[in-house]
Formats: sequence, C-alpha cells, structure tokens
Amino acid sequence: MGDPKIAILKNEISKNIINEFDLQLNEVLSVCESEIEKLMLLHLYLYFQKFRENEFWSNKYLRLEFIEDEIILVDDPDISSFEMQKMEERVKKYNYRKFKYGFHKYIGFKVKENNSEPFTLNETKSNSPLIDELVFREFEVRPQYPFIIDDSIEYRLDIAIILNRKTHNGKILESKKVALECDGYDYHSSPQQKRNDDIRTRKLKKSGWKEVLRYSGTELYNLNRQEVHSLFEEIVDVLYI
Repeated sequence: MGDPKIAILKNEISKNIINEFDLQLNEVLSVCESEIEKLMLLHLYLYFQKFRENEFWSNKYLRLEFIEDEIILVDDPDISSFEMQKMEERVKKYNYRKFKYGFHKYIGFKVKENNSEPFTLNETKSNSPLIDELVFREFEVRPQYPFIIDDSIEYRLDIAIILNRKTHNGKILESKKVALECDGYDYHSSPQQKRNDDIRTRKLKKSGWKEVLRYSGTELYNLNRQEVHSLFEEIVDVLYI
C-alpha cells in the first residue's frame, strides 16, 4: 500500500495533466530511493505547476516538461569498461524502457520562467554587434542526481535543482545548483552519519553547489500548502543569489 500523502498529491497533480504526463511523472518518481524523496519531488512539481501568489494562481512559470535520458550500449572505444558497467547497472536498476537503438527513461522535469532578459555586454562577442537575443531562466529538478567528487567518488543527491540561464537555441550561459537532501531519522541520526553528512556538504559546496538544504520526513509531512509555497520560495531565492 502506498503512502496516502503521496497519493493525495499525485491526485491533485493529475487533475491538471494528461494521462501521458501522468505516466512520465510515475517514471520520475520511480527514480527516487525513498518515500520522503517522492514527497519532496511531488511538492516541487506542484509548486511549479501551480505557483501561488496572494491566493491566486499566477503564470510565473511556463508548462513543465519532462527530462528523458537515453542510454545506448554499444562497443565504443571511447567508453571505458567501467563507464559501460555503470550504464548497464543504471538501465537495470531504474528499469529503462527498451527501444530499437537504446534505453530510455524520464528522470526529472524542467520548467522555464515566463519572462526573459537581454544578453549582457560581457555575454556578447566583443567582435560582433549587439544581437537581439533573449535569455531565459530554466529550472531542472532531478532526483538521485549522480555527482562525482574528488575525481573518483560518485555521490547521488536525493534531489538536485539546477537553474540555467540559456538562450533560445539552448546555449547555457550560467548554471547554479542547489542540493536537497531528504533525511530519514533512521539513517541520519547517529553522530557518525551526521559527521559524514557534514563532510559531504563541505565537498559539494567546494565543488560549486550553492547550498545543501536538508529536510526531515516529519517536516515535509506536516507542511501545509502555504508553508510549502514559502519553503520553495526560499529555495528559489538561494538560486537567484
């Protein structure tokens, strides 16, 4: 039997998406390692889907799109045996869909802000005239995000939120990243685990992550809608700094 809180959130989300998107959302949820992560991910999806301001839904964000990962397992001399093994393990672990030329799975979602800004001077080639190009901000939300630290240790963040400033043609000008860790009491209550968490947080921030924010299951389960809105506004504000 699934978590009733998760079922309630999924039902609320499903009222505003077509059946195909419902299947894609289920695939993203299947990447999560715990019920707490699923709960956080659904809260995030609902936040971006129905941004609330002064008790009215606004159009701050455009429609959400899902991020699809493609893995092609072929004999490629540029791919090491270790990399090939990791890809094969990922396909098996997350139950990728088999297609003719590879394996596919929806692994996150993204949403673009409903506004734009011009190129700044330092983003325009010095030997070219100013071009009439607009820049957009786009958020990516990715559960179980793989990340390498110290060139060898692979971590998996519970949820990564990445804010990209990019042009219409997809060129990324700047990226900012925040890690969300959903800490269950059983796994993060011992002094040793807390110490490990602190070390991991320092390494992530040293590697360019703006912040590592931690939330307990109890905290997430007890949030009302306005508190959820305020919580994610704080996360977005961290990315804007």
